[in-house]
Amino acid sequence: MASLAAGVSAGRLVCPISDVLFLELMKQTDPVTRIATAELIDELSCGVSLSPEPTRVATEVAHFLHANAGHSVYPLEQLVWTKVAFVLGVQHPVPQAFAPEERLVIQKAFFDHLWEIPLSMMVETIGNAWPPESSFGDLAIRLNRDNAVHAASMKSFAQVYRDEINGVLEVAAPIAADVLHDMARKALGPDIEPSAEQREIIFRQCLGLLRAAVRKPIGKRALRTLHAGALTHAAVRWNRTQKVDANDLFDFHHAEAALGYCDVLLTDGPMHTLLKQRHLAIEREFPCRVMSSVGDAAEWAQDRFGRRVDEADVK
Repeated sequence: MASLAAGVSAGRLVCPISDVLFLELMKQTDPVTRIATAELIDELSCGVSLSPEPTRVATEVAHFLHANAGHSVYPLEQLVWTKVAFVLGVQHPVPQAFAPEERLVIQKAFFDHLWEIPLSMMVETIGNAWPPESSFGDLAIRLNRDNAVHAASMKSFAQVYRDEINGVLEVAAPIAADVLHDMARKALGPDIEPSAEQREIIFRQCLGLLRAAVRKPIGKRALRTLHAGALTHAAVRWNRTQKVDANDLFDFHHAEAALGYCDVLLTDGPMHTLLKQRHLAIEREFPCRVMSSVGDAAEWAQDRFGRRVDEADVK
């Protein structure tokens, strides 16, 4: 902890929050420890958050299509960050009583105000109004049931991964279709509107395009959040005796967020073991080291900070 705090204080390290980390924080039932945890996150994150997963996936899909269409695009790594107030997405008022120009001014002022709000203030304001349960419990039950049904058909890890990635790409295909539609409207005019039959054809074409893309390293790198998620779920399915629970699903989403955009993922022992399985090749696929040892994490942080850290370094 001292190493992380010193590295952050020196501007060498940052430990960003993510949407799933926020949801996990709000599971804490004791408001005192919940706010204390939020204050620690504020210190280590510097108010930085990854965009929520749906936004991040949509950004990756749009970036991939625009880049391959020859458009000039910013590096993907610069497009997925926000502030903690927008950890679940951008929120602003839509006051219909004002003219559009005034409404825009109000929305910008509100956005600027939230930009500086720390997580601890958000948590204190929300209090116990946040729903205590998530949908991950029911999802874990359904996944375990479906995994048992299909266990006999699994012949190789590669096949299980293909099943997983092909499934999640069905979620990404409508996003790709919307991106292509927007590109067509900008090129050909706003009256371009496909029929229902044409939309289905475009969906199938986009699905085929994305599935072809992830067969290559460059496509996996472009669609890295979906790729990471498919790998983790495939790893659990391939271990036929392993059952998942709600906490495992939180860990999977932590990994999906960190692997593509962070230098290091600090996790617990079981998740570390899962991610370090040879057939996943996580540290070859992603520029991210996976650690569960406190000693290894402290040594990495000290090396990154550039010198040994003692108590005097931490204010």
